[in-house]
Formats: sequence, structure tokens, C-alpha cells
Amino acid sequence: MPHVYRCRQCRATSPPSTRKDAEASRREHRVIEHGGLAPDGEEIVRVPGSTPDPDHRYVSTAAVVGGLALLAIASAIARSLGR
Repeated sequence: MPHVYRCRQCRATSPPSTRKDAEASRREHRVIEHGGLAPDGEEIVRVPGSTPDPDHRYVSTAAVVGGLALLAIASAIARSLGR
């Protein structure tokens, strides 16, 4: 999901990129423009209208396997109890 770094004092915004790249832009901007200090009102925000991280759209394989294992155990217990 794309993020941007914004410095409200300078009215500057980094190009959309990963959060890690936006944080790197923040560090670089602080050093170059503000002598390493943190300006008031700076922020890293997700680009409005962008899609969520595609890695979080799907169920994890471990969760699916764990769920199937629980169902298998419950089925075995139910069969052993005669239900």
C-alpha cells in the first residue's frame, strides 16, 4: 500500500512509495531542510484511495491448516464417543 511523507512547514510531499521509503524520505528531508530536527506537522500517511496491502487479503496457509487439524480432531473425538 503506498505511503507519502508530508512536511507541512515546507509544504513538501514525497512521491508515493512503500512505508519504508517514505520513512527514508522523512529522514533525508529532516537532515537537509531542518538540520536533523523534526518539523511540526510532519506525517507519513497512506495514499487516499489506494488499495490495502495485497498480502493481507488472503487467509494464511497456517490458519487454514490449523483449522483443518482442529476439525479432524473434533471429528475423531465425535466418532470415538459414538456420535
